[in-house]
Amino acid sequence: MDVAKTLTFSVGPLVDQTTGTNETYSFHGPVKFEGIIPATDMKGRVEIMRIDEGFNVAIRNTEIKVKLSCEKCLKPITTTIKLDFFEKQFFLDEPKQPEDPNDLYLVDKKHLTINLAEPLRQEIILHFPVVQVCSESCKGICPKCGTDLNKKKCKCKIDPKNDRSDKPLAALKELIKK
Repeated sequence: MDVAKTLTFSVGPLVDQTTGTNETYSFHGPVKFEGIIPATDMKGRVEIMRIDEGFNVAIRNTEIKVKLSCEKCLKPITTTIKLDFFEKQFFLDEPKQPEDPNDLYLVDKKHLTINLAEPLRQEIILHFPVVQVCSESCKGICPKCGTDLNKKKCKCKIDPKNDRSDKPLAALKELIKK
């Protein structure tokens, strides 16, 4: 299946319909997002409903596995991202005063289609784990020599008084003293 077609839906049949008319589609296929590396195809459901200004699009039960890196040891990890529900509006014409110009989506009037790639990309990023680690017990890498501490212990001596690797705000303590 074509990557671009997985998240592009026709709204042609709904353009001349009355407000509230809707169509529901399932999708499953390869996707490509800027800044995200998919590990699997994406699957989910989308309901497109005609509204006065365009279309309300409800995306439900969406799932994809993405590749990330452990923040401690830098090993590649795979995480499942599940989006239970979110919705966006796609307008036929650009509103004169949009509520948020960064969250404005328009219908491709030439082809009468909508593309969900960008709203889904943003929503996936919002659902990334806060701390991306391979395991809760990950020891990370030595800040001096780069040894993977999960595999072996290094011989580096780290002075706890001068080591601020796990205390990013420690420098503020010095400023307060002055």
